[in-house]
Amino acid sequence: MTFKQTLLAAVAAITVFGANSAMAMDRNHDGIRDHSRLERRVMHDRYWRAGYGRFVARDRIFLELRNHRYVRFIGDPYFVDGRYVVRCYNPYGRIVFVEVNPYTGAFLGEVRI
Repeated sequence: MTFKQTLLAAVAAITVFGANSAMAMDRNHDGIRDHSRLERRVMHDRYWRAGYGRFVARDRIFLELRNHRYVRFIGDPYFVDGRYVVRCYNPYGRIVFVEVNPYTGAFLGEVRI
């Protein structure tokens, strides 16, 4: 092997072992959250409060949206980037995403996605 190939193999090995040790250090073995970026993204539920049960039925969500003058809906509610949204027409006829609370059905407002 030439010097460049040997050097490249050594750098690759250091990179692989260095990345594995960095990932091993980031794990929390005691079960206590360390508030890393990944844990906030995956484990955090922005809507959850103590006392909430299961997701509310979709007809309750549509009833709440009708109370806010959103009367035409496109499909069922779904999660997009951690938000529970419904695609619907606003009172002016434009297609918008409306954020709702999946546990209570409460209207939270229009969102841009």
